[in-house]
Amino acid sequence: MTWWVRLGAEAVMIVLPGGRGPTPPAELRLDEGAPFRPLSQLPVPEGLGGGTILLQRAGRAAAIDVRLGGDPWVALGPPKPLEALRPLIAKAPRLLALLAAKAAGPLRAASDMALAADLMALARPLAQSAAEAVRPVVLLGQGRSLWRIDAGGWLVTPQGMARVPEPEGGLAPLPAGAAGGMLLGDGPPLLLPTQPPSPPTLVELARQSAGPQRGLLRQAFIALRRHVQEPWCRDAVRDAQVLAMAPPRAAAETANAVGAAVDRAIADHGGGVFLVGWLHDPLRLTRGLTLRGPFGAIPVPPERIFRVSRPDVVKKFEQAPFGDADPRPGFVVHVPDAGPGPVAQWRVEIALGSGDAIELVAGPALLPAAQAREAVLRSVNPLDVGPAMLDEVLAPAAARLHEAASADPVGQEVVQIGPRPARPSVSFVIPLYRNLRFIRHQVAAFARDPMLRDAEIIYVLDSPEQRGEAEHLLRGTCGLAGIGVTLVLHGRNAGYATACNSGAAIATAPLLLMLNSDVVPDRPGWMAPLLARLDSDPRIACVGPKLMFDDGSLQHAGLYFARGPGNDWFNCHYFKGFPRHYPDANRAREVPGVTGAAMLIRREAWDGVGGFHAGYIVGDYEDSDLCLRLRQAGGTIFYEPAAELFHFERQSIAQHGGYAGTVAAAYNRRLHHQRWDRTIEALMEGFSRVGETFAAA
Repeated sequence: MTWWVRLGAEAVMIVLPGGRGPTPPAELRLDEGAPFRPLSQLPVPEGLGGGTILLQRAGRAAAIDVRLGGDPWVALGPPKPLEALRPLIAKAPRLLALLAAKAAGPLRAASDMALAADLMALARPLAQSAAEAVRPVVLLGQGRSLWRIDAGGWLVTPQGMARVPEPEGGLAPLPAGAAGGMLLGDGPPLLLPTQPPSPPTLVELARQSAGPQRGLLRQAFIALRRHVQEPWCRDAVRDAQVLAMAPPRAAAETANAVGAAVDRAIADHGGGVFLVGWLHDPLRLTRGLTLRGPFGAIPVPPERIFRVSRPDVVKKFEQAPFGDADPRPGFVVHVPDAGPGPVAQWRVEIALGSGDAIELVAGPALLPAAQAREAVLRSVNPLDVGPAMLDEVLAPAAARLHEAASADPVGQEVVQIGPRPARPSVSFVIPLYRNLRFIRHQVAAFARDPMLRDAEIIYVLDSPEQRGEAEHLLRGTCGLAGIGVTLVLHGRNAGYATACNSGAAIATAPLLLMLNSDVVPDRPGWMAPLLARLDSDPRIACVGPKLMFDDGSLQHAGLYFARGPGNDWFNCHYFKGFPRHYPDANRAREVPGVTGAAMLIRREAWDGVGGFHAGYIVGDYEDSDLCLRLRQAGGTIFYEPAAELFHFERQSIAQHGGYAGTVAAAYNRRLHHQRWDRTIEALMEGFSRVGETFAAA
């Protein structure tokens, strides 16, 4: 006999008789509508005589028909009362947990309070009161708590149904309102206490230093390791760790046979950790490193450890009793999968051959992404960096941190200074970072050039701490020069590519001139040959001018690629250092690329490739990457020597803490090489290198 009951506001449960063999697929029809498969079809639990249970959201349908396979349709009569399910549930209490799982899953009814009330009504006659040991022990975020329980299952409260994970160490997180609810599992329903004692928060627990509390804190971290990416857990776990941090500890005594320290253990904001430290072990007593955090231990594979120079450690141990230091006592390690995080502090255990261990305690691991990225790139002397270390340690950590830093909102604001041209023919986009001393010279040069009177000039300030200084300088300078500019203000330092992209996003002209703040025109009229070159051939997507050092020698006459150390492609400039009027440098020609210090681009070409690629750190290789993408899209790149400007090279980037003294240049070059290796190889077959004739170019 087929029968059914209503569950909650919209769900129905249909019980079909049958044998123990497989049941063919079922179909339903509501109010003689089109047939469809039920959301859930499952066998009746063993011991109940076989058959099939169908679950479906049916609203308040007046008529329900069902059939199995190709059998005739069977019209279901009126529903049975909820009590009809009691004999089934009395024989198989786990059916309640199954119904809760299906309600929260296929039926999408986890918050159906009427359905939850029905399940609680069915469970109540079988419910057993929990033992006193079942209680909340730690309060988490958003009203959740860690409870001591024996098994997971499904929690049903008047507010709905929620999954309860299997406990780890006897603890499992339960949602708000768990007190007085019922835990459904394989056995009889468990009635949780209605007024359990109020537990401490995870943060309050971390503030306590007594032994039992510390043990409970460790248990809590282990129980929460599968949930630390969820908002209700993440902040509480982070804050508790920060409050429970120990002072950094090293083994740095020169009298000891083994000395070591972990200078930094930095979270890479992607589930990994970057370590930099040193190890002095002249007798070779050590056998391996193990990372220890609140969520467990992670052995560090020896092949992930790269040794680097540390002159300070060599000097410290040059007179040590067990021998002087290894020439390369430093090490860097990136463990890409260090656990669920966030981890506020790491400990590193150095195993000895005797079975003993030395425990080192690192400083804070949780740093802002941009600061952590700079720390990673500054951790190694650039002379120590080879392709393997870059690819396996530095680049993976820096890439994750750069992605995290780039995800922070920039917080852009636009300030108009003076008039803005209504229909500009070209938009200048000029990023500013720290160095503002060339603005007066630039603006003065623009003002005395009649061709630039209808140009739109956009400065993008990427060092927000200079807002007042930059705005004051531009208002005064532009007021004297009688020209207007647009100032885009970033709320944080976002890097060269993002600054240029921000300026381009508000530009209104059909042509974009990307110009560095340390580039100053030699004389008026320099824009005319660049415009003429673009007009000469619609296939030209971008054109670059001649750039000179302040002594008049050539800085840029087009960009080409050449292989350097490690076989990577390097960006090179044709005739760099040659005299200004060197004949071959004064011939307009197609080139592999041009520098981003000064490049005129068709707006449609810029938009077609998405502007500068923001994956490079601080500012390097974005220009050649853009040129290669413009070529990939079918455009060509030209050099126009009739346009001459002075470039006081790298005046801004040299002041950037994330670039100067770091391996950012090596990172960018490697990223560029990996993106474009084969493309550049094919491209450079058609172009000459410096020192060769350009007759065949």
